[in-house]
Amino acid sequence: MGIVVKINRTKLAYILAPIFPALYMLAIPYLSGSSYTGRHDILLVLLFSLSVSYLSCLLLGFPLVKFLRKRNSLSLVNVVVGGVLLGMLVYYVFGYGFTALLDSSMESGSLIQVLAWGAALGALVALPFSLIAGFPLTHPKKTG
Repeated sequence: MGIVVKINRTKLAYILAPIFPALYMLAIPYLSGSSYTGRHDILLVLLFSLSVSYLSCLLLGFPLVKFLRKRNSLSLVNVVVGGVLLGMLVYYVFGYGFTALLDSSMESGSLIQVLAWGAALGALVALPFSLIAGFPLTHPKKTG
């Protein structure tokens, strides 16, 4: 006799979706033909990327979904567009923070790369989130 835990799809999405960017960050060196030098590197990437991903999802993604739901606009497209924009913001803020911490400056040409990476990582959370949660593709059905 086992214990059955019932969890709704949106809660499950909040638990699982932030893992996808971390998995991607782990795969990048292997996709580019290199690898991590040791277990410490892998652990550091996992700890950092999971922390940033879950924190961003909690502080920015949760309010986005709440905002869209309140306006009856909760759809896969709207969540992914919002996730892309929030991903760019988060990646830029963390990039700016790291360059400030290292007493360096962001090169102007790298801004496009920073925004592109942020957009990709935001989409890597928002798309699986929307699919797991079962949001409609474009617009929710009107009720009432």
